[in-house]
Amino acid sequence: MLLVLAACRAEPSADAPVDNVEVANEVAEPLPDADINASLGLGIAGGPESSNQQREGTHRFVGRWAAEEGLCENAAWTITETELRTPAGSVCRFADVREAPGGYDIASRCTAEGPERDDVLELRFAESANALLFDSESIADVGLIRCEG
Repeated sequence: MLLVLAACRAEPSADAPVDNVEVANEVAEPLPDADINASLGLGIAGGPESSNQQREGTHRFVGRWAAEEGLCENAAWTITETELRTPAGSVCRFADVREAPGGYDIASRCTAEGPERDDVLELRFAESANALLFDSESIADVGLIRCEG
């Protein structure tokens, strides 16, 4: 019996008011193109905001870095736009800074426990560890963390 009554319900008329219906005929703005380098934190403008904050126009590697947090106070590496200085007294002056996958390749002239020599510093960002991996012929390879402040 209920089925018979349900089948007899009148259809709503075209003139009947419709409540709570919103129709949007606007075209949505297109999404920006994906930037894989930005999502991975590569390049000048990319990277997580947490501890890799930087001034606009500077490279991500600029700042104070150390092999472990306890060394930030007295044994930090200092990296500027033009040179690197280690706590052991090694100095590399940059001749050419080039972006590379995951970081930078930097043609440098380094002094480290011997006469000055040409070197290519490889700086790579390990985002999951929030670290900078340093590779060089003149200075021992090391993983560095950014020192706060």
